[in-house]
Amino acid sequence: MVIGAGQVGTQKITGLLDAGAHVTVVDPSPAVAVREFLSSRVVWHERKYQTSDLDGFYLVIAATSDAQVNQHIYDEAQQRGILANVVDVPPLCDFYYPAVVRRGSLMVAVSSQGESPHLAQRVRDEISQLLPENLGDAVKRIGDERRRILREHPAGPKRVQLLCDLIYPKGVGA
Repeated sequence: MVIGAGQVGTQKITGLLDAGAHVTVVDPSPAVAVREFLSSRVVWHERKYQTSDLDGFYLVIAATSDAQVNQHIYDEAQQRGILANVVDVPPLCDFYYPAVVRRGSLMVAVSSQGESPHLAQRVRDEISQLLPENLGDAVKRIGDERRRILREHPAGPKRVQLLCDLIYPKGVGA
């Protein structure tokens, strides 16, 4: 459940969708562009937040511009045992969104645990510059080879060495 579909809420919605979540959004006046972009991928409730909106959910993102509404959402979530993240208010977060770099199946996540999202983003950007754009292709090849090794070689030191050799030159890893 995401409550608030402004700029920050939309980022959270997109991240949840990228992770494969089924997302429901409550916002009394979502931007037309946002609604059109995401309309086929989320369930929309175009209205103000209601306490019943949390029924049946185990995670909620409060991304409204109203601190009082966000506090109410957090309090209600706490009473119900629902994980909550009130955007940009670390004391009202049961979890934090990391800044993420993706290269195919490889994912590197950086978090400041809500202390400085901009710092986490900067570190993410610096890591991103170090990782080649085509690294995802290498990860795929390594994964294919790993599955072959696991299939063809019994557990033991030889298999461990073969797996290490995928990443490290012979005799360097383990």
